[in-house]
Amino acid sequence: MTAYPLDVARPAFLAALDGLSALLDHVDDTDLHARSRCHGWLAADVLAHLHLGLVEMLAGFPARTDRPADSDLATYWTAFPGSELPDWAHERFARAVASAYARPTGQIAHVAMTLRGLRRLVADLDGPYRLEFQGHVLDVGDFVGTWVVEVVVHHLDMTVALPDAPAPPASGLAVVRETVTRLAGPDVVAGWGDDTALALAATGREPGMTPVLG
Repeated sequence: MTAYPLDVARPAFLAALDGLSALLDHVDDTDLHARSRCHGWLAADVLAHLHLGLVEMLAGFPARTDRPADSDLATYWTAFPGSELPDWAHERFARAVASAYARPTGQIAHVAMTLRGLRRLVADLDGPYRLEFQGHVLDVGDFVGTWVVEVVVHHLDMTVALPDAPAPPASGLAVVRETVTRLAGPDVVAGWGDDTALALAATGREPGMTPVLG
């Protein structure tokens, strides 16, 4: 299993965080109360879900291990296939978290704090190592790469009703393309010239291919 290079994953992740920060600077309460690409979720619900995940990511970095990697940038997602039924318990929990704020933008300050912590931690990583996360062992470059995908896809989820909102960075979308290529095969991906369209189809947000990302 060849590790995804940290030197590729790191700048893409930092750019994805910058893109998410730009989006959060752009939105107001009405924007976050708009529909998302996730069925039944408002944009604020998606943001709450993403924030819960990023906090979990932050806690994952110290879980270093000498065990060999058993998952990588692509195979990590095979535990969460795009065709699975929704996790109603988590969806309801994310919605409850978002609803706990007095107004939709109330959670932005908390998200921004987490983004600052992640930005500093990832920028300061001194080299490759392996870590345990959600029952998997991943090289840190693969771990960071999976979260590039998560941030980019949910960024797209939150902007379906906001055509003028900042888009995810090209480097982040390129990591999504690499992940989909590994999962679906280069022949499937070859016909997709637009990385955003590929990301939406590969996650089941738009038609065009069998979903391979959750």
